[in-house]
Amino acid sequence: MFHTQRRGARIAAVMLATSMAVGSGLAMASSAVADNGSSQSGAPYTLQNGLVGGGGNIHFTDHSPEPGGLMLLKGPGGMVETYCIDLNDPTEGGVKYQEAGWGATSLAINKDADKINWILQNSYPHVTDLGQLAKEAGVDKLSALQAGIATQAAIWHFSDGVDAAPDDSVAAALTKYLEGSANTGLKEPSPTLQLTPEKISGKSGGVLGPITVATSAGSAGVQLDKASAAAGIELTDKTGATVLSDKSGQLTNPAKNGDSLYLKVPAGTAAGSAIVTASATTQLQIGRAFVSLDHQTLIVAGSQAVSVNAATTATWTPAGPAPAVTSMVNCATDTIDVTVANNGDQDYKTTVTSGSFNQAVDVKPGGSQVVHVPGTQGQPYSITVTGQDSKITGTLNCHIATTPPTTAPTTPATLAAPSTPAGAATPSASASASPTTGGKSLAFTGGGSNSGLIAGAAGALVLLGAGAVFTMRRRGRHSRTSA
Repeated sequence: MFHTQRRGARIAAVMLATSMAVGSGLAMASSAVADNGSSQSGAPYTLQNGLVGGGGNIHFTDHSPEPGGLMLLKGPGGMVETYCIDLNDPTEGGVKYQEAGWGATSLAINKDADKINWILQNSYPHVTDLGQLAKEAGVDKLSALQAGIATQAAIWHFSDGVDAAPDDSVAAALTKYLEGSANTGLKEPSPTLQLTPEKISGKSGGVLGPITVATSAGSAGVQLDKASAAAGIELTDKTGATVLSDKSGQLTNPAKNGDSLYLKVPAGTAAGSAIVTASATTQLQIGRAFVSLDHQTLIVAGSQAVSVNAATTATWTPAGPAPAVTSMVNCATDTIDVTVANNGDQDYKTTVTSGSFNQAVDVKPGGSQVVHVPGTQGQPYSITVTGQDSKITGTLNCHIATTPPTTAPTTPATLAAPSTPAGAATPSASASASPTTGGKSLAFTGGGSNSGLIAGAAGALVLLGAGAVFTMRRRGRHSRTSA
């Protein structure tokens, strides 16, 4: 059930960081979500309206009930199932999200973050055997809708430190199991696809790098931009002697997790830049976070195969300093950590400034320096690196909202459960919140096609009318409509 309530006192905002790379007077900048030490690039995902199957009521010891359950993100080529991990912040259909590491979210300072990941790995939708889940919970049978509500309640218990229980007694039994002694925790998952660092620099005539590939996919394609390839830039090994790319700039063999790549720039090349991109089609890692400016943080519970990509920018200069400036949000310290590297042949001097904060930087050739710029929770920041045109900007969101809603809820229209695809059997009382075929969940958890679920969700939205907009707000960032 959705409830209309006004926004909580704290505006939830994602820690966004703009990274800058500069080479001999050339300044280049790009905006990205910080990811535990480096930025996560890639296409944004769009939150779909409502809760899958309509969700269900979850009650708390300290305030009124809230609706809870699965939410869908639409990504490049597929859909992603998520739960909320910040109860008192709002979100709404149409909001853009981007994948991020735990370090850029409240999970960085949550001692129970590993327990949330255990829940995701041991409950619905990752676990599709509802009979086994029912057995673990000590109940006779369990529907997918009940499992989703129960899972959200258990996640809120650890993400927001609340006592949460579904109104449904069967779902409540599963919640109790997921919070219990069986939950021993699981560490943070690795990135779905990432290139680090996001910026590299050096001198023409030399080898720039390394660029390290991190991916949960079996492999990833890597491409140097074609203009740079045409100018003689190549992807190589550490020595620069072994060329790994073809004339178009494409890596001749797909890159694997942990691979290191380098750029060889011909001697005499004028100051310039190149972009290296990686791409893959894979399911997102369960337990990865999704963040969005001014909206609640979500966490991945299941995924179809989606297209993911990442990028690194390289800059070079024939002589002088060759700086590369990157930034990341560090929620463990409430800082924006700005790294200034210099791979030129002269010292690089600059100043990092943010409000009253001011720190001089002097980086020797081959060195780097990290400046920890203090931030304020819920407040925007703007960081200047002297001599550069671009600023590092964003809003710090490292802590969950702690103020529960104060407005009495009303009951707006509820998003209907997705309809059963044409030709499929009618779901039983224990049917999934997602359409099923023969009792088996569709492609979010690995097998089958998700077209039924997508079509069902779309059909439900049509029933509500094209103009309906749901501002989802769970008592902390889940799903009730916000006025």
